Amino acid sequence: SSDIDGGKANVVFTYSPGASAVTGRALTGIDITHGYGAQAWMDANTNPAGPADDSLEPFVITMANLEGDPIGSFPDIREGLEIAVEQINTELGGIAGRPVDFQVCSHGFDPNAAVTCGNEIGETMPHVNVNGIEFFTGLVWPIFLGAEIPTLQTVPIFVADFTVEGNGYSAFGGCPVDFPGAAQYTVEEMGYKKIAVIYANTPPGLECYADTEERFWKFLQTEYDFEFMGFPDNSGDPTDNDATVQAMADFYGDTPAEDRVVYFGVAAADCNEIMNAISANGVETNVFASGACIDDSVLANPASHGAAFNSQSYIADRPELYDDYLAWAITAREERLDNSSLREAPVSAFMRNTYEAGIMVYQVMSDLAASGGDLDDRAQILAAFANMENQHVLGRPAVSCNDNSAEFASVCANKMTVIEWTGEMWDEGPLGGKFLDVSGLHARVAAGSPRPAPEG
Repeated sequence: SSDIDGGKANVVFTYSPGASAVTGRALTGIDITHGYGAQAWMDANTNPAGPADDSLEPFVITMANLEGDPIGSFPDIREGLEIAVEQINTELGGIAGRPVDFQVCSHGFDPNAAVTCGNEIGETMPHVNVNGIEFFTGLVWPIFLGAEIPTLQTVPIFVADFTVEGNGYSAFGGCPVDFPGAAQYTVEEMGYKKIAVIYANTPPGLECYADTEERFWKFLQTEYDFEFMGFPDNSGDPTDNDATVQAMADFYGDTPAEDRVVYFGVAAADCNEIMNAISANGVETNVFASGACIDDSVLANPASHGAAFNSQSYIADRPELYDDYLAWAITAREERLDNSSLREAPVSAFMRNTYEAGIMVYQVMSDLAASGGDLDDRAQILAAFANMENQHVLGRPAVSCNDNSAEFASVCANKMTVIEWTGEMWDEGPLGGKFLDVSGLHARVAAGSPRPAPEG
């Protein structure tokens, strides 16, 4: 059953948040379908607790985020969490009554600035740190790990993000789900014969391409007959777009248009530029893009009409496609993001990610407190995230963090689908709403083409 009233079902599982284990929780019908906490989320919204108690010690959440730089700027990441925190503090009674104090350190594309932000977070010693878009995580992870600061990821990008053990858990798949999922979709589901992969010519783009794109398409070539080629793009620089598109056209050769696809593993602004160049140069190809390409500016571009996109969540604009609970939850989330006075950036997949991350922190920490756990004990906080099992994550399939793949030890998510933008609305696309589970491909690649050991 997944009706909105969600009567009790005879299903019991064990949930073990570290030192404060709680066993034998019965799941409601909604929890069975959408993960533990779905019913609680609906209840919290239906019967809001009101404002947090400002006389209590704040629960501190920090974030370092890349903003204000032509190489990359992601204010939508910050704003999504700001909107969640405002809701928690004004409507949901805080976390166990305590107000959330959200502290952000924004910086440009500068490793020294990233380290400065990392040190500030280390000195703050938050209860939870939520990584924004950070291109220098290899420099800041030692700070967070050394200080034993529980850290969540919203968009894991680097190998250092995927492999950090005992911390850094991510309910959001980022590169390790989007990109292997793109390989699985283009080869196993669609059978394309010529696959062009556009990737960012930046340190994170190069590392992510090598680890989660090139390696997976190369492995699939041992099982299927197709060709692929990577094409680097200089982020924020439109001058190389025509040359990139011409090189892509040369790669396609005389392959029939229906057997070609270009995959964009770049940010939205770069997606826009290259889509325009493909259209202007008259290159016929199927277009497929990562979730990072989804924002209002891309969708307004006629060149994006008919394109397919990775999605690790349910379609935000089509709640009517889903059951009563999802229809309600998605509609409520979108209305909040659309109407928030805190929002200045366009609503994007990244904004939804961090809003959802904030709500997940609220739910998991509220459960920890309700089970007798200590919200000031960071070891218990970290254990609560590490032991998430079938955890409700707003607007997307439930996640578990206790069975992560060996190569992506900190990435809990493993499901993605492909949706299509018609120019007017989102459609469920070629997969008809089915989510692909990339964990099987992860395991095959790890066994047959494992990640090379780091140099030195």
